[in-house]
Amino acid sequence: MSTMKNKLRIFFLGALVIFILASCPWFLSSQGFDREAVAELEEYLIDFSKKIEGHRLSTGPLPSDLKAEKFFSILEQYYPDKEIIRKVKKYPVRVYPESNSYVLILCDQESKFILYKDLGRTITFIDHPYWREGNKVPCNE
Repeated sequence: MSTMKNKLRIFFLGALVIFILASCPWFLSSQGFDREAVAELEEYLIDFSKKIEGHRLSTGPLPSDLKAEKFFSILEQYYPDKEIIRKVKKYPVRVYPESNSYVLILCDQESKFILYKDLGRTITFIDHPYWREGNKVPCNE
C-alpha cells in the first residue's frame, strides 16, 4: 500500500511540475508582456535611430517641438518597412528633443513600466533596455 501512495505522490508531483511549466507562457502573456515581441523592438529602435540621425545630418536639426507623432512622421519618410513602424506604435511611446537629437521612451502596452529608453544619438545600441536588465521603471517617470 505504501508503494502505491509513493507512486501516486510522484505522479501528482510530476503533473504539478508539468502544469507549472506549461503555465509560464500564459503567465507572461497575462502580464501584457510578450518577451519575443519586446526583444524585437530593440532592433527596430536601433534602426530608427540610424534613420532619424541620417535625416538630421541631411536636413539639419530635429524640430524643437519633436513629439512621438512628429517622430513617426519623419521616420515614415525614410524607413521602408511600414509594418515595423506599426508594431512599435502599438506601444505607448514618448519622444522629446535633447541636444541635437532625441530621447525615446517606450512603455509596456499597459503603460506601467518603461521597456526601453533610447538616446537617439547612440545609433548602435539601446541606452537603457530596462526590461532586459530586469529594472521596473514606472512609465510615468
